[in-house]
Amino acid sequence: MLFDIEHVPFSRRGRFLTLSMMRVPGRESERALYLRHVSGGDERPSLGRLCRVEFLDRTGEIAEARFELSPDQFVARIGEGCVRFVIGEGERLHLKGERGGVRFHLEGSRYDYVYRTPAGEDCLVAAAENVKFIPRVVSGDLAVSGEWQRDRSTEVSFVFSGEDGFEGNVDFFRALPPLEKAGGFDEAHAGVAAEFSAWYRSVPAGVAGGEEAHRLAAYLLWANAVPAGGALTRPAIYMSKNHMINIWSWDNAFSALGVAAFDEKLAFDQFAAIFDHQHPSGLLPDYVNDRDVLFAFTKPPVHGWAVSSIAAAQPDFLTPERKAYLCTAIGRQIAYWLTCARAGEHELPSYFHGNDSGWDNASFFAKGGPVLSPDLPVFLILACDALATLLADKASRAAVWSETADRLQALLIDRLWTGETFGARLASDPGRVVDGESLIQFMPLLLGKRLPAAISKTLVARLKAGGFITEWGPATESPQSRFYEDDGYWRGPIWAPTTYLLWDGLRRQGEGALAREIAQKFCALANKSGMAENFDARSGRGLHDRAFAWTSAVYLLLAQSLCDENR
Repeated sequence: MLFDIEHVPFSRRGRFLTLSMMRVPGRESERALYLRHVSGGDERPSLGRLCRVEFLDRTGEIAEARFELSPDQFVARIGEGCVRFVIGEGERLHLKGERGGVRFHLEGSRYDYVYRTPAGEDCLVAAAENVKFIPRVVSGDLAVSGEWQRDRSTEVSFVFSGEDGFEGNVDFFRALPPLEKAGGFDEAHAGVAAEFSAWYRSVPAGVAGGEEAHRLAAYLLWANAVPAGGALTRPAIYMSKNHMINIWSWDNAFSALGVAAFDEKLAFDQFAAIFDHQHPSGLLPDYVNDRDVLFAFTKPPVHGWAVSSIAAAQPDFLTPERKAYLCTAIGRQIAYWLTCARAGEHELPSYFHGNDSGWDNASFFAKGGPVLSPDLPVFLILACDALATLLADKASRAAVWSETADRLQALLIDRLWTGETFGARLASDPGRVVDGESLIQFMPLLLGKRLPAAISKTLVARLKAGGFITEWGPATESPQSRFYEDDGYWRGPIWAPTTYLLWDGLRRQGEGALAREIAQKFCALANKSGMAENFDARSGRGLHDRAFAWTSAVYLLLAQSLCDENR
């Protein structure tokens, strides 16, 4: 069962409000259901935790619940009773129950408190989370408790219950509660069900036998979306509403690819949510959330490749306004890497830290950095080619980008091609290839016809012979390497973005059969283990965060490719 609250949060597009399972603070082996508001990013230990949720039987005693998750509602069954949850308009939670009840216990910070508003309603304040909420009862009973202790309230909780059932709602807000009156549970449920159904109908078809995975992938790209506000200049698809509650500056490109076929505006917004914060140098932030923009790291410049891929499949994507915006932004991005990340025009640019490469702890960063990695010039070459195409009506400007691409390709082959593969090197010791067997050596396959045929043939043969392609797909570090770890993050596990990049590179080299095999393996992997952050390359087990957006995006893209081939 892939729709499992143990791994997949319950949320809705354009909301921070979330219900999910989390470790209980101070009792790391214990997990519980929490009501959360996932604003503020993933550097906060609370990860938006507001209230621990407990279920009550008809006598008011704490009872075990069985959970059922679907895109439109979350259901907790307590014996013969149940409590249903729906996320309505705005940040509003609707509840409806019978033969049982539910308690929300505020587990927060030093200055949490509850007070009575001038309108006579109880308002709870999660001070460190910067969130207030007002529970209201429509039918049944609502009990709000909290004991004042000098400058805060302790034991703050609210309980919905009722002998003949109950219905209620909770509004969440920062400053003042919303003015509009809440509708009923059934109205809210009908609204969210219709919204998701319309979204799901627009998603391209998948592969036979993968219906649950297909629906889960569609749900996560929908439910992981949060609204514009604060530092988020556009609606953004967070990587997850479990732990990874940011938008990173290469993750966004894969999310854009995943939704471009059915929501071009949302796809563009994923690029712009990052590019709106571009430094004057062209440097992109590592991530953005509603509170923070982090420049401690950056991410690889995949955006020219991604925009070209979308434009090839969706010719209407590049409106004049979007084209002008992206040309400027991608041009500045290239300028950063060629100006600030290399010693001079006759050198290759480098990644300063593994996080900059997106492959965080990969074997090619085992000795630290800066590192000359083969993927970076490849992405810059593809970005230059993308700009040359987009500026085809401005011949002189297009020619500059084409010439820049040609110079980078010459440097790539001269400095990193060993005769057997493209080896990463330390910028401080460029004569020596760093140890390891990382999948990154095959990223030059993305160059397509630009890559000399002899090099392409050698690379593909090395890929096939090196043990990279496991039963479940391409391992980021060959299982034959001494650096390989089953749960080594970027030292072995299968990742969606690298799978997709390799798939695209193989297609560009005319290796359609191997590309199709990789797509089939990845779809089978997702059917088995859901939309995990990454996967054990040998067992196919899902690892880390199990509700990831870019995994969902890549699944939909590869499933669509297989569906198209089968027509």
